Amino acid sequence: MLLNRTTLGVCAVLLFCLMTATADDYRRPTKVTTSCCKSVSKSRIPYTITDYKRQSHLGPCIAAYIFVTERNGAFCTHPKAPWAERAIQNLKNSKQKSNGPRR
Repeated sequence: MLLNRTTLGVCAVLLFCLMTATADDYRRPTKVTTSCCKSVSKSRIPYTITDYKRQSHLGPCIAAYIFVTERNGAFCTHPKAPWAERAIQNLKNSKQKSNGPRR
C-alpha cells in the first residue's frame, strides 16, 4: 500500500518529534535536587562572603559565581564582575592561612 504525501509528512514530523524528545532526556538528571542561577548581577555583595562555587552554563542555568554569605544566603554574580576575582582570591588566601602549618 502506498502512502500519500500527507500521511508521509505526518509520519516524518512525528518521528522527528520523538527523536528530539528522547535526545534531550539523556543529558538531564532524572531528579533535580539543587537550584541554580538564572540571572546574575555585577554589583558588589555588601555582606561577609564565606564561600563560593562556580556554576557552568547548562540551560536553564547560566555561567555564574555563587557567593555564600554568613547571614544573607547565596548570591549569583556575573563571572566577569571586576570584584569577583579579588573576592575569590581573598577567600583562597584566608583558607590557606587557616589551614596553615600546625605545630
